[in-house]
Amino acid sequence: MKRILLLCLSLIAFASANPTLQVDKERIEAGQTFHLQFIVPLSELPNNRGAFHLETRNNFKFLGLDSADQVIRPNMDMMEEMMSFMRGGSGARPYKARVYSFKVKAPKKTGRQDLGSLTWMIGGEANTINSNISVQVQRSYNDDALVVSLTPSKKTVYEGEQFSITLNMHLFEHFMKGPEPTDMSTGNDFILYRNEQAKMTYEQIEGTSREAKGSVKFAWLSPTKSGNLQIPPFKFKYTKVGEPKVVENKKQVGGMSIMTQSVQQEPIEAEAQSAPVNITVLPLPTEGKPEDFSGMVGNYSFAAAFDKTNLKVGEALTLAISIKGDGTPGTITDPKFPDFSEFRSVPPENSINKKIKGNKVITSKDIKVFLYPKKKGTFEIPAITYSWFNPSKKKYETASAGPWTIEVEKSDAPVEPVYQAPVATTPGSSTPVVQKQEIEFLGSDIRFIHPITDKSETAAPHRSVLFWILFLAAIPFYLIANFAITRKRKRNSNTALVRKGKANKLLKEKFANARTALKNGDGKGFFAALENGLIDYLSNLTNVEFKGMTRPQMKQELAKRGVKSETIDAIDSWLEKCAFVRYAPVTASTEEQSKMLADVEKLCEALKL
Repeated sequence: MKRILLLCLSLIAFASANPTLQVDKERIEAGQTFHLQFIVPLSELPNNRGAFHLETRNNFKFLGLDSADQVIRPNMDMMEEMMSFMRGGSGARPYKARVYSFKVKAPKKTGRQDLGSLTWMIGGEANTINSNISVQVQRSYNDDALVVSLTPSKKTVYEGEQFSITLNMHLFEHFMKGPEPTDMSTGNDFILYRNEQAKMTYEQIEGTSREAKGSVKFAWLSPTKSGNLQIPPFKFKYTKVGEPKVVENKKQVGGMSIMTQSVQQEPIEAEAQSAPVNITVLPLPTEGKPEDFSGMVGNYSFAAAFDKTNLKVGEALTLAISIKGDGTPGTITDPKFPDFSEFRSVPPENSINKKIKGNKVITSKDIKVFLYPKKKGTFEIPAITYSWFNPSKKKYETASAGPWTIEVEKSDAPVEPVYQAPVATTPGSSTPVVQKQEIEFLGSDIRFIHPITDKSETAAPHRSVLFWILFLAAIPFYLIANFAITRKRKRNSNTALVRKGKANKLLKEKFANARTALKNGDGKGFFAALENGLIDYLSNLTNVEFKGMTRPQMKQELAKRGVKSETIDAIDSWLEKCAFVRYAPVTASTEEQSKMLADVEKLCEALKL
């Protein structure tokens, strides 16, 4: 047993004197310099040694080489110390070595990477020391712990064409908490449709310990004008871990002062923002543009049909139109209708639906036109056309339906009887003769005149004192009732007043939905109820539809109505928070969400518009 222990000790002592390759820092930071050290015991140095060659890869840069003789004191782990104690020694012996120090600059990219290979010319031949030097590159504590970027599906589009924006986030190892959005406005030059179904998920980056990346399709946009447009930066605040600092602590132990050191890293509040995105918007070509161009840009389909072509007077004729396309989200214009003057019509019924399909938002519109023929006959209804610009084909396209021939017959329903005086006469006489059938009709229709019985003049109601008392007493009641009815009608006809009166009631319903979602642990539903409640409350108070507005438009509209700037900023901040959790992980706890609900309730109570 003793021989085995001595053998192990001799192997450790021998191993500690072997040539080694190491770095001089525990943490290699991106973009910073460090030293790659090749340590060779002086006893192992070859006599016919030549130059070193460090071939770097992956954007590592070799800056210089230096060498010096140093005394190396090997580090021992617990097993080595135990074996050294059993041996009666004080550990592995220090030895003299030559340290070759290669100064290298790390790349900006983080993660475990291949630095390169190191060769040493000995006796005129190249000896490979290490063909694949792998090191871990980490981000500096002074650098951002969160990197945000926006990626458009297209950078050049036509006016009115739909494109998407993807939000990307890169979390580095010193990221601590967040992110929380502070500004996610896309400006006033785009029609925006947020992706409320998506949620950001993060995946760990291979070769790193705590780095992660996440991306989500944030929204679909459509430019409202041509030219060089820009999507402003998205801004987020978050918390990161600060640079390690050595803190000295002084303690009094038994009348003696003992100095100890500890390494501390304090949290730091930081902000990250994406770079602005430049979009080139091309105007629609004038060549080949149809006269009845709908204004839609994308890939569309069009269909139109009547439910029948044969009907009778008094029956309804329904024209059903279906339009579907991937242009401006939520918007489809109507086609040009033909002349329906031969028919009596009512306002058409419209329904618009938006649905995410693949990588685009598909908007569909269904129109129903109800026509009632005025008379019997054959009517020709010309074809209905619909045109749009297809950006993928770079040309205008037109779809057509019809024409149609509509046959209208006389109705079988009985015509209402209209009394006419009899016009029959006897031969040779101009005096009208009433026939037997007509006499029977007249007999059933005649209202006999009854004689009026004589009444005393003193029995007339207006000659009674009681009549005038009751008449005069009814006048105030009539005026009061008339005033109340008129006021109610006026109030009901004032849409703004009605909406404002119902604002508090509807807001309480939204807050009740938020409390239910909070109780069920539904974070997304909680913030959706807060967002919808706040927007609906503002709309009901002002009689202005804030849904569909961009954030700057909302702020401008509230400023017109005299809302204080700090209140506008608070509203904008809350709406941004609520919108963000639709696609990013919810970091707030139940207690924090309860406080948020209370804060929004106070904000709504303070609104005086």
